[in-house]
Amino acid sequence: MFARDGFADARITDIADAAGTAHGSFYRYFDSKEEIFIELLRELVEELRQPVRTDAGTEPKNPYERILRANRTYLEAYRANRAIMIVWEQVASLNEHVEQLRREYSDRFAARIERAIIRWQEAGLADPAIDPRYAAAALSGMLSNFAYRWSVQDADYDLDTAAEQLSLLWANALGVRVPAHHEPAHA
Repeated sequence: MFARDGFADARITDIADAAGTAHGSFYRYFDSKEEIFIELLRELVEELRQPVRTDAGTEPKNPYERILRANRTYLEAYRANRAIMIVWEQVASLNEHVEQLRREYSDRFAARIERAIIRWQEAGLADPAIDPRYAAAALSGMLSNFAYRWSVQDADYDLDTAAEQLSLLWANALGVRVPAHHEPAHA
């Protein structure tokens, strides 16, 4: 309902009908439309985070390859859920609880990136002059803003090229070496 109708126009009656429950049953589980929307977003956040979690043995060893894999996965998940992601951004500007959830998600995303940057710096794989906290905030913002704008504008971008170009920007910003065997994406 939210993806189709937007938050403002989604009606509890329609939500209950889509769930196959009586209108009155809705209120046994949720106090408001806002509450079910936030629950839906929490589930979406877990879905967006899930593909990035992998077994240690399957992670690429090279930081660039890890960045590329994570950025591609993020863009794929964002695009797959673009309608609700657009609604989320719009409602966050109007609702403090939804904005708080967006901030929490953004902060967790940036914190994960910050930890990776610190590991790479400690291993001598990233520029030690880069402040991990500031870099993580800037790079995560660049990725999420690109995904949002791509979704809203429905621009004609190729997923492989987008993931590659964003990852090259990350690598250059962090001083991470791009492997010699790297094959550029072709749109």
